[in-house]
Amino acid sequence: MVKLTIYSAVRFVALALGLLPAAFFLVFLVGEGLSELFAGKWSVIPILGMMLLTVSGYILAWKRPRNGGIIMVTGGVIMGVYLFIVGGFEEWDIAVLYSLPFIIPGILFMLLRKFQGSS
Repeated sequence: MVKLTIYSAVRFVALALGLLPAAFFLVFLVGEGLSELFAGKWSVIPILGMMLLTVSGYILAWKRPRNGGIIMVTGGVIMGVYLFIVGGFEEWDIAVLYSLPFIIPGILFMLLRKFQGSS
C-alpha cells in the first residue's frame, strides 16, 4: 500500500494543476501560434516564447520540481505583465487567466522542499 504523505499530495496537485494549462497551451501553440507565424504575423513571437518557457518549466518540474517551479512562476509573471501592458487595464482578466494557471502550480513545486520530510 502506498503511504500518502503531504509531499506526495502536494506534488500530485501541482502536477495535475500544471498539466491542464501545459496541454492547453501546447495545443494552442501548434494550432494557432504556428499557423499565425507561418502566415507572417510576427507579433505572435513574444507570447509563443513565453508559452514555451512556462510549458518547459512544467516539463522540467517532473524531474526537478524546484527549478521547474521557478521557471513556471517566472514565465507566468512575465506573460501576465506582457499581456497587461499590451492589453491595457481593460484586458487585465486575460493577463490573469493566462498567467495564474502557471504561477499557482509553480509555487506548489517550489514549496515541495518544505514538505519533503513531512508525513
